[in-house]
Order: sequence, then structure tokens, then C-alpha cells
Amino acid sequence: MELKNKKRIYIVLVIMVCAIIFSLSYYIAIDKIKSNNKENRDDKIQVNNVNDEMEKIAVQGNADEKIYPETSIVFQIRYKKSGDKITEKAEKGKNIKEKTRNTLEERYKKEDYKLEEASSAKIVLVKEVDKYSPNKYVLGIKGDYIAIFRTDSTGEMYIEDEAKDVTTKKIDNLKEQDINLLTNGNRYFQCNTREEALSRLEDYD
Repeated sequence: MELKNKKRIYIVLVIMVCAIIFSLSYYIAIDKIKSNNKENRDDKIQVNNVNDEMEKIAVQGNADEKIYPETSIVFQIRYKKSGDKITEKAEKGKNIKEKTRNTLEERYKKEDYKLEEASSAKIVLVKEVDKYSPNKYVLGIKGDYIAIFRTDSTGEMYIEDEAKDVTTKKIDNLKEQDINLLTNGNRYFQCNTREEALSRLEDYD
């Protein structure tokens, strides 16, 4: 009887050990398979990313170099005193002689334009000028006094009426920082109407 009990215990132990070994082997195998699959996916992602980047670089290089008939070529002026950027004109690639970005850039460099944006769809050339925007009223200095100036169609400043537009506010009473701003220009001093410019003058009462 005792022998039979020992035999049963031995069989149970053998079964348990086999079950444990099988379970461990199963989980190790599954983990290994998952790990291999992840590495393969990562490799594929990395290869795909590299390929995508290479394609983007190739496309950009070709698009930036060649000017197509439907490429939009935009000419803009940036007015430094106000920070405004205004489009002068826009052309289609088919209407210009230059057929590559480099030749276009060289052609307009002589007129102080710089390439700011370039793609197969659009090329932007910008010229920077030390002026306020056209057709505005701006505060500035005339002699020893603050004055209201008008800008013409090119941004050049002039006084419309000296009797009205040259004020009695002397710059002697201003801080050096204010004199520098009025001399060099600042967006704050640019106004759409004479009335707006007059309201800016109240800062110096």
C-alpha cells in the first residue's frame, strides 16, 4: 500500500515537472518570436524612413532647380521701417526667359532681390527697402520738430502741408530712445489716416 502511494506521488511529481518545463519552453519560444518580429518591423520602418527622406531630398532638389511653365514667380518688397511685405507682381514660369532657379536668382540679384522661397509650385523673390509702406501717414522728424509725413507710391516720405503737418513739439524734450525710433522708423508710427497720426502725437504732449 505504501509503495503504491509513493508511486502515485512520483508520477504526480513527474507530470508537474514536465508541465513546468513545457510552460517555460512555450513562453521563451513565444517571447523570442515576438522579439524577432519587432526587430524586423523596426528595420523595415527605418529603411522606409530613409527611403522617404531620400525621395524628398531628390524631389526638392529637382523642384527647386527647374522652373516649370505653371510655376508661380512672386516678387515682393519688404519695408523695413514698418515690417510690411507687399507683393509687387506675380508671373508664371512660361512668361519668363529664365528656366532654372539659379539663372532667375542671378538675373534679379542685380535688382537687389533675394530668393526667399523655392519649390516647383512657387518661387518668391524679396527686395528689402529702408522705408515705410506706400500711401501711409507716418510720424518723423523735420528739423527740430516732430512732423506728420505722407509716403508716396514707392514709400518715399514728404510733407503735404508744412503749416499743418510740422508740429510745435520740439525733439529737445524727447528721450534719446524716442528720437532714434522716430528717425529710424517703427511700425507704431505708421498710420492709415492723418487722424490716426494725430492721435499718435498725443503720446508726446
